[in-house]
Amino acid sequence: MGRIITGWRALRKVGACWLCQQYRELHQGLCHICMHDLPRLPPRSCQPYRQEAEFHSPCRMWIAALSYEAPVDRWFQAYKYGHQPSLANTFAQLLAAQVITTYQAQGIYLPEAIVPIPLSTMRWFQRGYNQAELLAQEVGRLLDIPVLFPLRRRYTRASTGLHALERSLNLERAFYLTQSLSVQRVALVDDIITSGATMDAAALALTCESPLLIDGWALAYTPAVGKK
Repeated sequence: MGRIITGWRALRKVGACWLCQQYRELHQGLCHICMHDLPRLPPRSCQPYRQEAEFHSPCRMWIAALSYEAPVDRWFQAYKYGHQPSLANTFAQLLAAQVITTYQAQGIYLPEAIVPIPLSTMRWFQRGYNQAELLAQEVGRLLDIPVLFPLRRRYTRASTGLHALERSLNLERAFYLTQSLSVQRVALVDDIITSGATMDAAALALTCESPLLIDGWALAYTPAVGKK
């Protein structure tokens, strides 16, 4: 009986890789080849990118597990637009590991709460789920950190294709606080950090009543090269 169970459990690890679609033994949904080829970021904070010389981000640091380039972009598109919300579990494991390594390396405390970047009501009904919220909930479960929902989001036009300054203007007053927080350290979670405008706008909304120490977490970070 023990041999049968062991063999059955081993079979459960075999399936179609999310990226190459080949049937192989999987680790977090990927075969070992695709997992090895992921463009991982080093365990340190991403440097906020801005053209303005005097810019200071309201976030202490940004952390992302992967660089947003091939094949991560294709994997991400399946999660966000291809109705694959179950990928949040795999993404959360990558992000949680990056968070733990980074905070340990810097000798700092983990946040007391996680706040996902909210979607507007219209965007939620169009997609059927908030990809940042699913990611935040899975990361919170892995790190044993509560997930709070103090932010709401007004409808804004899509940021895809906008330059950094256009993104910032588009997100002015996009977020607003619906309840006060009784914690001092918070992690904002989004799926991807591009210009950082979304993270910064949400962080400013969180600190409108009282100062907070805010870090931004995401699955992927767009490299600064080529940003406008």
